[in-house]
Amino acid sequence: MDRTQLQDSFRAYFSDMGYQIEWERFSLTLDIHVIHKGDYLFQQGDHANKLYFLHKGLMRYVSVSDTGKEFTQTFAKSPRIIGSTRSMVTQAPVLFGIQALEDCVVISYPWPTFFEQLQHDKSFLSFYIHFLENIFITKEERESAFVKETAEQRYLNFCADYPELKERIPLQQIASYIGITPVALSRIRAKLSLS
Repeated sequence: MDRTQLQDSFRAYFSDMGYQIEWERFSLTLDIHVIHKGDYLFQQGDHANKLYFLHKGLMRYVSVSDTGKEFTQTFAKSPRIIGSTRSMVTQAPVLFGIQALEDCVVISYPWPTFFEQLQHDKSFLSFYIHFLENIFITKEERESAFVKETAEQRYLNFCADYPELKERIPLQQIASYIGITPVALSRIRAKLSLS
């Protein structure tokens, strides 16, 4: 895919959701990142002050504890805006990495300049508010699930939210996403297959 096609795909992402952004005031050149399966767009501790758009592929947000234990925070399927809002806005190091679960194509723009050029576009600001609201709602629901739901219910929710992923990604990553060990997940899957 060439730059024009990728840029058109990025713009279509907004218009497909009903946001008519005035792109004529936008003059940035995009960067293209081809991320192979298993590689990272960026790793925990890196600086990532760019707006990233996952054009093609599947990725996961992953945090690693001081002892080396991985925790899958979420999954991202194309097309989607991805990245670290914290790093993008404050220039601080990211608290997680984004890893490709299959070969991916990502484009990026430097966030400060991107926002400067589009901050007066009402349609873009409306999208941005809606985007941030969805992040907060998703985080709130996920935190509530860890407190109120059983591991089995969290697995069933994963299957409902990501039906195409339960056979595509390793059990270890699903288990870390729902907060249990792979052995516990195997037991849950065996129990559900019997019922």
